Amino acid sequence: MTGEGVRKARSAEPAAPGSAVWLREGLLELASALYPGLRSVVVREWSDAVRLRGPEPVGERSLVLVAVGGGDRPVFLAMDEVVDAFAADGWTVSRWEDGSGEERVAAGREDFEVRVHAGRGPGLVTFTGWTPVVFTGRSLRQPRFTLSTVGGGVLCADCHGWGACLDCEGTGRSRRAGGWGRCWCIAGNAGPGSCVECGGKGCVTAEGTSQRDERHGVSDVDGSGGADAFHRPPIEEGHGSHLDAFLDVAHRSCACGEFRCLWRNALVEAGDHLVSRFFGTCQGCAARRAYAFALPFQRLPGPPDPPGPPEPPPCPHCAGVPVPLVGGLHLPGSAMMRALEAGSVAACDSGCQVSPDDPNWRCPSCGHAWRDADARRRDRILRAILADVPTS
Repeated sequence: MTGEGVRKARSAEPAAPGSAVWLREGLLELASALYPGLRSVVVREWSDAVRLRGPEPVGERSLVLVAVGGGDRPVFLAMDEVVDAFAADGWTVSRWEDGSGEERVAAGREDFEVRVHAGRGPGLVTFTGWTPVVFTGRSLRQPRFTLSTVGGGVLCADCHGWGACLDCEGTGRSRRAGGWGRCWCIAGNAGPGSCVECGGKGCVTAEGTSQRDERHGVSDVDGSGGADAFHRPPIEEGHGSHLDAFLDVAHRSCACGEFRCLWRNALVEAGDHLVSRFFGTCQGCAARRAYAFALPFQRLPGPPDPPGPPEPPPCPHCAGVPVPLVGGLHLPGSAMMRALEAGSVAACDSGCQVSPDDPNWRCPSCGHAWRDADARRRDRILRAILADVPTS
């Protein structure tokens, strides 16, 4: 999934379906390479219409959902390789974990975006990718959200995800006054040109979904947190794997008719069977949806031992083992100060003012300092060094 591939897809096939084909094939190839021997399937493909003031769409974005998981054997799917694969190809990547076993990755390059999610428990990773919006008429800037890409809420019904006042199109100047008068949105708290209803965000918090559910819902997914039907739906039969259950859920619609839902998932042991659980908030009406499926029992494997840090790059002068160079202010007694005193790291010559071109490694044997382009490797080694520093 190279940048050149993106440019060719957009120049050779500017329509949304062409870029969607490229994105689908790229995600399938990536999933298969990251997790050989596991099933990689396209769960669903669809499109989001983009509107301004009128009911007729002014553009469209294509989306694809790919899932990878074990067919008859649940496995833990580490996310480090996912992050590395995107970062090595030039994507901007961010990663976070909510403390309850879920991991998420967001990657973007040009106007393409991918959201990766690994649920609680082993066995399922999903890749949701979307193309840039292709407009049918005049060229417009990309909206902040479309219906499928909103996270933690629902699309603003007033600005349709743009985050801008659609009366003045974000300019703050009234169209009714020939473009010179003050638009009514200037009186709103969001500021001139911003949508008053959503405060310029493009989305609003899902009604009926409390802050606790949004932040801690996954910790109650096994039903231990109470009798809330959102976390304890009836258990259904008829599926042989976590992935098969997801293929079913992803094609079910909410009572409002909307199928779009940012599904979260968990695979847990429950008595003499496994339970595959899915839950999320409908992106159309904000209803809370949940499903549970009984799977054939098999003992879930324990989490694998975390991989050790990578080897540092050899010194290009003497092939010695270098130490990371660090800059900035460090409090006395901190892990960084103790690492400096122990010689596990070394201070940059530039002190606190570290520029992007400064060396980031130094060889203790010959004193040579140089910059290695693999910043992620250095960061992992540095974190491992600080984690092993004695507390006293």
